[in-house]
Amino acid sequence: MKYQQNTAMPEIINNNLVLGSLVACAVGVLGISYIYLRREKRKYTQVGVVSKLFIYPIKSCRGLAVSQAECVALGITNDGVMDRSFLIICPEGRFVTQRQQPSIALISPSVSEDKESLLINAPGMTTLKVPLKDENGQTGHIYDVKLWRLRVQGEDCGQAASDWLSQYLGTPGHKLLRHSKRFKGKDIIKDSLWGIKGRRGERSAYQDLAHVNILSVSSLDSLNSKLEKPVQFRNFRPNVVVEGTPAFCEDNWKYVRIGEDVSLRKTHRCYRCRQTTVDPDTGKFMESGDPLKTLKSYRMSSDDDPDKKRYGASPLFGINLVIESRGYIRLGDPVYASLT
Repeated sequence: MKYQQNTAMPEIINNNLVLGSLVACAVGVLGISYIYLRREKRKYTQVGVVSKLFIYPIKSCRGLAVSQAECVALGITNDGVMDRSFLIICPEGRFVTQRQQPSIALISPSVSEDKESLLINAPGMTTLKVPLKDENGQTGHIYDVKLWRLRVQGEDCGQAASDWLSQYLGTPGHKLLRHSKRFKGKDIIKDSLWGIKGRRGERSAYQDLAHVNILSVSSLDSLNSKLEKPVQFRNFRPNVVVEGTPAFCEDNWKYVRIGEDVSLRKTHRCYRCRQTTVDPDTGKFMESGDPLKTLKSYRMSSDDDPDKKRYGASPLFGINLVIESRGYIRLGDPVYASLT
């Protein structure tokens, strides 16, 4: 019997492929249209200009004042070093901040001239040199650390860094971790407290959660007008400082655009903790309890705030945002905000 080829099945498969492709295209078009329409509803108004820019290479240590910063997938970066891309852990494996060790406020990182290393200094210590990237393909031990409500990975920067930190902090076993490109970062939507504010695919490194913190000059001026001893931006560690907007106007910004390219979306207002009471010049807690004490007297969440339970008993100062579209932020850039 002569074999007769059955051509029905390929036709069905081809039809299904065509149908699937059309459905995928339709979904893609609808998705793009939704994003476009959503962004079209935003009504931006210029609210000020960028007056200061900071990157904090090591979480909770001193920051770097920079003239520009690039917004990338996991945060902002300058000269090859990303904001909060290094982390100190204690001998028990927990991450360390000024809350536990206020003296780390005096640890001062900078970038080497060749942009290949992080230079770390502190009072009474010699300079520690740490490569910004994997050196000759060699990788250190990988640690899995719980950073608030999410787990995050870090690569051990080596014994020299451990010895330096242990000597400065007075306890053996401290380590410095680096966020390698091999790590995906924290998945924001999985955060049990603020994940509802994130979107699929949004990740961050060693920031508490969102990529960028914004604070205005007038908000700090308002706070200082109520304090016996003025505090600095260094007490609050913002990335972007905006000048030209009324005090606490940033509370109501839902979306922020900086310059022509960078778009940011607010996740939540920044609720402040004991770390704000560390004097950044001495590395010691201030006995007055300020600025936290004064902030609690007039900067608590209102009863009609849908996030009031999430903020708890913490005062609010500044806003946290995720990066929606990438680009560069530069000193003097116009800052636009949308309330809707």
